[in-house]
Amino acid sequence: MFFMMPTTASVQPLGFPDPSLFVLYADVLRYIQYRLKLLGHGQVKAFCKQYLFPYTTVVNLKNSTLKRKEHLLLQRILAALSFETTASRNPLSIGEEDRYLFLFPGREELGKFKEQLAYIDSLAKAPPH
Repeated sequence: MFFMMPTTASVQPLGFPDPSLFVLYADVLRYIQYRLKLLGHGQVKAFCKQYLFPYTTVVNLKNSTLKRKEHLLLQRILAALSFETTASRNPLSIGEEDRYLFLFPGREELGKFKEQLAYIDSLAKAPPH
């Protein structure tokens, strides 16, 4: 059997991702947990059904009781929340907190995410009313 190699004109080079477009797992987790907590009673089940997410795992994610890192689920949930990303292992990680990274497609999308995350973080630091 003979296989033809593609010509160089049709092969696109695999570029190096822009490191400034990566977000750590912990940041994505914090963002998603907040967004899930915004859902009212019964809305988590409807959200899971609509996007075909595993309900029990999403509830555990919401309640910070996951047994392991769920980077692919987080990536899918981010997409459902209008943030397309690429989830990948960090080959240089030295601990659990930076084991997974999420690559945003551009500065605009990353800026929106960081702006919303900063708002979430400011709420957590604000004194109660």
